[in-house]
This record gives sequence, structure tokens and C-alpha cells, in this order.
Amino acid sequence: MIPEAREVRLSRKDRNVLEACCRSPVTLQRDLKRARIVLLAADGRSTRSIAKEVGVQPRIVSLWRHRYADHGLEGLQDKPRPGKQPIYTKAPSQASSSFRSTSMPTSTRTTTKPSPSSGPRKRSVNVASKAAVSLSYDSGY
Repeated sequence: MIPEAREVRLSRKDRNVLEACCRSPVTLQRDLKRARIVLLAADGRSTRSIAKEVGVQPRIVSLWRHRYADHGLEGLQDKPRPGKQPIYTKAPSQASSSFRSTSMPTSTRTTTKPSPSSGPRKRSVNVASKAAVSLSYDSGY
């Protein structure tokens, strides 16, 4: 059953942000759908007509209507998920072009794991260079 539709009222600033998100060619699809849902809801469209136009289930439209009505633009961001923490983080130097420049994830990631710069091959090169030995692989024939 679809819950009763929440009325969505947009401030001029929020409308400008959401419209810019819809026009941007680098907006993630999930963010684009959320922005379109909120914009159409603010125009007074029904939940079912928005769902048909955006291509999602009516319960999804209802979810984003409620989240925006309760929390504003911050409600359109993903909530933290349970489970193991991700090993990838946001790239600190890249600005996102979604609802806010610092809040939405981007497709460029950096790892928090150390690089394998001291692997076995690297160590053998270091040892060979210190001992002034060539690294030719002689098969013994």
C-alpha cells in the first residue's frame, strides 16, 4: 500500500540546486532520479504519475518525498549502511557536482590500503642493487 503523499515545498535555492543537478552531465543516475522526483512532487504531481515518468516504483517516490520533506537536501543523500566499513574513500581533491559539493560520492576512489611497494620483487631488486649483483635469471644449463 502506498502511504499518503507528503506535500513537498521547495525554496528557490533548493529548486536551483536540484535543477542544476538535473542539467549536469556528470550527475549520478541515482541523484538525478531523486532530484526529478522532488521537483515533480513540488509541482504537485501525484506519486503514481511521478513513478511512471521517472521509471521507479511508487514506494520509491514516496520514500524520497518523505525524506526531502523531513530533512531537505540532506535527506536525498544515502544513509550509512550496516556492515563492514568500505576500504575505499572519496578522493579528497575532487569536487562532486551533485546536490552539494562535499556530500555526494563520486566515481573516483582512493584506497586506504598501503601499496605493495615492498613486495618480493621490489626487495630482490633492492638486495641485488646493494650487493652489486645482476638480476639475470640463469636456468643453470
